[in-house]
Amino acid sequence: MKDDHRTKTELVAELTALRRRVAKLERMEARQKVLEETWKRYDFIVNTSKDYLSLIDRNYRYVAANDAYCRAQNRTREEIIDSTVSEIWGRAAFQKVIKKQLDYCFAGEEVRYKGRFRFAAAGPTDMDIIYYPYFDNRGIVTHAVVVSRDITEQQKAEQELLSLKKAVETMQLGVTITDTRGRIIYTNPAEAAMHSYSLKELKKKNVRVFAPDSLWRTRTIESLQEIKSWRRESVNIRKDGSSFPVQLMSDVVRNEEDTPIGIVTTCEDITDRKRADDQIRLHMQHLTTLREIDTVILSSLDLKVILNVLLNHLVSQLNVDAAAIMLLNPHTLTLEYAEGRGFRSPNFRKAQMRLGEGLAGRVALERRLIALPDFSNGGPAPLNSPHLEQEGLASYFGLPLIAKGQVKGTLELFTRSKIEPGTEWLEFLEALAAQAAIAIDNATMFHDLQRSNVELSLAYDTTLDGWSRALDLRDKETEGHSRRVTEITLVIAKAMGISEAEMVHMQRGALLHDIGKLGIPDRILHKPGPLTPEEWEIMKLHPAHAYDMLSPINFLRPAIDIPYCHHEKWDGSGYPRGLQEEKIPLPARIFAIADIWDALCSVRPYRDAFDKGKALKHMRGLESSHLDPAVLKVFLEIHG
Repeated sequence: MKDDHRTKTELVAELTALRRRVAKLERMEARQKVLEETWKRYDFIVNTSKDYLSLIDRNYRYVAANDAYCRAQNRTREEIIDSTVSEIWGRAAFQKVIKKQLDYCFAGEEVRYKGRFRFAAAGPTDMDIIYYPYFDNRGIVTHAVVVSRDITEQQKAEQELLSLKKAVETMQLGVTITDTRGRIIYTNPAEAAMHSYSLKELKKKNVRVFAPDSLWRTRTIESLQEIKSWRRESVNIRKDGSSFPVQLMSDVVRNEEDTPIGIVTTCEDITDRKRADDQIRLHMQHLTTLREIDTVILSSLDLKVILNVLLNHLVSQLNVDAAAIMLLNPHTLTLEYAEGRGFRSPNFRKAQMRLGEGLAGRVALERRLIALPDFSNGGPAPLNSPHLEQEGLASYFGLPLIAKGQVKGTLELFTRSKIEPGTEWLEFLEALAAQAAIAIDNATMFHDLQRSNVELSLAYDTTLDGWSRALDLRDKETEGHSRRVTEITLVIAKAMGISEAEMVHMQRGALLHDIGKLGIPDRILHKPGPLTPEEWEIMKLHPAHAYDMLSPINFLRPAIDIPYCHHEKWDGSGYPRGLQEEKIPLPARIFAIADIWDALCSVRPYRDAFDKGKALKHMRGLESSHLDPAVLKVFLEIHG
């Protein structure tokens, strides 16, 4: 009984021990499964990583390498494991670069460096490499964990970003980046200098420091959602409060969720362009005035009417206070007052003086301009009049009115304050004086009207020629381009039997063929590199600009075919209207040949001029696509 009791006790103990062993085995099995799952995860992470991962022991042998590393070396894992670093990379690379870095790592340091390595499969690759020391439980470094990342594209992107930054920093166009509230995040030196600030002064300022209060417009997030970009001409202010005209182009910057996060704005100081545009507009205004006076001269023999029209234009266009025309009596050699404007006293109408007397007499006798910008402090009286002081005049400009080599009288201008006129002012005065002389000669010698009209036309065409040269200079074309293409156009037109009257309009149209480029921004017109598609669309507007500029001017309307249609092509692929074949005006078809021929035969910054044979071959290649075959045939016959 006692033995039975011991046996039961022992059985219970053994059973209890067995249960414990079973439980322990189950726990061990569970841990093993966890370890296996964990290992699978790590293996997945390591072998799906795009980074190159490897493990190297102190004998410089590979212990492990991930899939990415094996693919880059174009080897299997079995070929890499137990191979030395020298065997994989070569002795030279190992000794010069890699060994030194591994030794630092085995000394317990974390090592990081960048270099270019030639992988068997990937080729030369820029790498960012980190060596991590692996310590055992004794604190000894037994392995180096090497993590290598391909940064070739990153390096390229960083270089491009650096080049872009350098370009932005050195460009003359102002660039500013703001957040959606208008706070400046970045501005380049050109923008700061343009507004007389330092870069430091503009940091975190609001961009409205550049804009007058009257022109400032706050844009909300909601409004920015609706637009991508906008351009406008405006007026900006400098630090000292002075203003200047600008061309602004703004683009909304958006994040990945398409939410506006900022605005990039380019700013161009267009002071010079505005000044040039104003000068061109003044030329246009002067030219229109001259033509209107021409019309009066040709339509009337009433000298009083003609002189009144001339004086009205003269006073308004030249901004003078008073003007007078004196006519020479050839019998008494005396200058007599004919018409005037702006005088306070009617006594000027009685003014008379002999040749050589007073300033008017000297102007007529010496046949030259006499200018006194300020005679208010003394000096001879221009009209030899006792009422000069009562008039309060301060400056004087007198020109002889000469027609056909004969002095017809004098044209005199007065202001009541000192002025210093420029060359253009004086040239316009001379043009008006020439017209006045012709008008007087026309009224007094009607039988010489035809000769006078020829002189007037020559003066007009010379003005157009000078204007075309100014357009060449603004567009930076080869010097003399407009003159050459005009001559070529007229040669072809004459060979085709076009009338002299029509050739006059063709000559004017050819001289002004690129007048529409006045409406093209300088940043596009003078851009050194290729134009973007958007910039090309703007550039292709210049024929339409030419139409808008010239169509209101009656005397230039017959010449508008060339400026408006010279970019049309025979096959209909041209612009602005895509005209085809004979729907393109004949003058434009003739001019297109002259324009291309001059371009081919002229030196350009990007190529030498074509020789005659090469140029003719190129022209033949444009037949029926760009050029009218019939007109081209005439051109080729002219050139043999």
